[in-house]
Amino acid sequence: MKSSLIKVVILCSIMISAAVQTSANAGEQHDGRIFYSYESNGGDYINAIGVGVTHRYHHSNLGFQLNTSLGYAEVLAQDGFLEEYTSWEASARFGYFSKISLFVEFGIDLGEALFEDYRYDRDDYCHYDEYCYQDDIDGYVGFGAGIKAGPIAVEGIVRAREIDSRYWEAESEVFTGVQVSLNF
Repeated sequence: MKSSLIKVVILCSIMISAAVQTSANAGEQHDGRIFYSYESNGGDYINAIGVGVTHRYHHSNLGFQLNTSLGYAEVLAQDGFLEEYTSWEASARFGYFSKISLFVEFGIDLGEALFEDYRYDRDDYCHYDEYCYQDDIDGYVGFGAGIKAGPIAVEGIVRAREIDSRYWEAESEVFTGVQVSLNF
């Protein structure tokens, strides 16, 4: 438990310092943002609110974004049951960021990466059950494009997601959606 808490404090410190850092170089620019995203695949959906920072070079608008968000999802599992979960995700985007943006991205569920799931500590049943899954850390890869008008940006996203737990795996893996952000 102590090592997980230390990991969270270190990670949060790095994310906060990156988000509030101002550039010492005249050729670089940092922008902060607050966003809401909604993704779906049929009846499955994931929505989230988050914060991020964009780092880019003035002359090329090439750069990257670091984001973190809290989300809620309802997805249909392969066994036919509707599963609900919350997530704390971190992501990085690389691409062109200007009035029009194009990017590729990847992200992970920090909650799963940093904290053990103590529900399974004394549960050995799953080792002999054919319906148990590999409980990998949830993550995604994706791409997107957007348009920015003043401080508001709207982006379309497509993400291939790995969503599972020890006892279920999501039926859908590809989600499409929209993200709206307020940039400052």
